Amino acid sequence: MANIFDRDNRLFVLACQGRRPPSALVAIAVVCVVVVFGLLPGQIPGRMVLFTVGGVPRFSSDLQLIIQPIVLNVTMFLAMFVGIWLWVRFAGKRPFWTLGWELSSAALPHIVRGMCVSVVMVGLVSGLSVASGASFSPGLVQKFGFAAIGLRLLSLLSFLVQGPAEETLFRGWLLPVLGARYRPWVGVVLSSTIFSLAHALNRGIPLLGFVNLFLFGFCAAIYALREGGLWGAGAWHGVWNWTMGDLLGFTLDGSPHVGLLRSIQSHGPDIVSGGAFGPDGGLACTAVLLAGIVIIGYRTASRRGGQMPKTLATGSLNPVSASSHHTSSGSLYSRTASFGRWAEIVRLSGSTTRTRRTPTSRYSRTF
Repeated sequence: MANIFDRDNRLFVLACQGRRPPSALVAIAVVCVVVVFGLLPGQIPGRMVLFTVGGVPRFSSDLQLIIQPIVLNVTMFLAMFVGIWLWVRFAGKRPFWTLGWELSSAALPHIVRGMCVSVVMVGLVSGLSVASGASFSPGLVQKFGFAAIGLRLLSLLSFLVQGPAEETLFRGWLLPVLGARYRPWVGVVLSSTIFSLAHALNRGIPLLGFVNLFLFGFCAAIYALREGGLWGAGAWHGVWNWTMGDLLGFTLDGSPHVGLLRSIQSHGPDIVSGGAFGPDGGLACTAVLLAGIVIIGYRTASRRGGQMPKTLATGSLNPVSASSHHTSSGSLYSRTASFGRWAEIVRLSGSTTRTRRTPTSRYSRTF
């Protein structure tokens, strides 16, 4: 696990592009402002789609209940994307992709793997939650027929906005800047704690729900650190919520959902199943998240001696940012996480690489 908390991790490298990472108070304040921006102004375009000027729903009552969370997921969390982009672009003086969204050939495999891992983990949580008994009610197919498949595909797309938006805010922004300015473990723990507390307004959340949300944030954090980006963690987060709520029909974070084929209600002990809050508030979820954290830590330690992604991807950087550029002779200059220094990596012909470090006063603090 110690190798995950490597100062040279790619996310910490990217956090040092542009201006010096801000203090914890500033970083957390940015999160709060962006969340409020998403939850309040972000609802305005969604309400315009869902209701007429006179406040009359645009869809039938049954369809309105299904469409509303889909539309609001998109508008509110797109607003969060816009909010954090505005901050890093104009206050942080760095590109949006430095939040962990580098385009590379590895992005698609990471997305697919994140989705698959999420489905497996939710399946385990669901199985443990209903082991003591469950009841089933009609799903969306019984009410809307084949149109239900299209509705659930739309909801999947909306969760693939919601999940990555939260990952951008907590694991793309908060985790790296805190880890770069202080210590990597500080970034992981504090970002996971703030992530848990940000869900305090969820309906009927139990104490174990806060614990599981912390573990969810911790698991997402080490997942992102292991991959050096957010493609896998963002897909994992979005598909987790969609599978739990809109595919299987469990209550999700205190809000009832209608499954595609059936909606499931566990009758086991609340401490295991999560009760009215849903499986995310039970020991079944705790066990699966802890197992996921252990597996990621073990696989990281056994992966090439535990080395994490460190160097910046060739061709993915903006030359203007001075983070990396190619010369006519093919040399690559890339910023590494030797905080307070620049590393000039000169790729020579063949397989040899010469590294020369030159001091700089860009960051006066020793991290």
